[in-house]
Amino acid sequence: MLDKSSYFQLPANVTFVGHATVLVEMCGIKILTDPVFRRRLWHLRRHKDVPPISMDLESVDAIVLSHMHFDHMDYPSLRMIPSWVPIIVPQGGTRYLQKKVLHDIIEMREGDSVAIGGVEIKAAPSLHETGFYWPFWFPSTVLSYLFRGPQTVYFIGDTALFDRMQDLGLDHEIDLALLPVWGYGPYLRGHHLTPADAAHALSLLSPRVAVPIHWGTLFPLGPFWSKMSFLKDPPHTFAWEAARVAPDTDVRVLHPGESTLIS
Repeated sequence: MLDKSSYFQLPANVTFVGHATVLVEMCGIKILTDPVFRRRLWHLRRHKDVPPISMDLESVDAIVLSHMHFDHMDYPSLRMIPSWVPIIVPQGGTRYLQKKVLHDIIEMREGDSVAIGGVEIKAAPSLHETGFYWPFWFPSTVLSYLFRGPQTVYFIGDTALFDRMQDLGLDHEIDLALLPVWGYGPYLRGHHLTPADAAHALSLLSPRVAVPIHWGTLFPLGPFWSKMSFLKDPPHTFAWEAARVAPDTDVRVLHPGESTLIS
């Protein structure tokens, strides 16, 4: 068995589960982002099964939610995770969750931080429209997160480009950026990153490694959507654009269930 000091010498391990769900393992701590595990989610279906490698939910130490849209915050998925695991949410999220789950809920505002074992989770900005969508009320706060241990991992669930991205890159030496590069349908609307936008974000954040997320997992109900190019092209378009505008960043395209090490 490794002692605690040994965990700080190990690389971080990151597994792409699908959409914005990623399992980040560092310092012996497992952090799960925006967990969505169901085969069907309102009007959306899952393109492929949840990879078994990600389903050891008894060992998860913390959940982070970037915002409260249904493709990032799913009650049934949260209930699959033991209730002793805390859920870290943007300000206002408690009102949305407290009657739906039994977990402890930690609300965060931009700049707040919380320690989970040897990992500091720090709330950072994002730019994504929320607000009121009939018949639902969504908290207006949307966050990204920095997971800081021996390595620094930056996770953002949904966003458009925003000016302060460059400040994040200057203030933090980001080892890995988990960046959304698409959505769940053939078109993007509102505050989302296209593959070209996500590549531009790399030039602002300056991470050593980038993994594209938020692609290829969910698609609208219908007999033909599952064969559409939006389920497979965005991460490769992103990688091509990144090679042009951010050549110093190592882009690693992971499919659901695949992992990569960040030393």
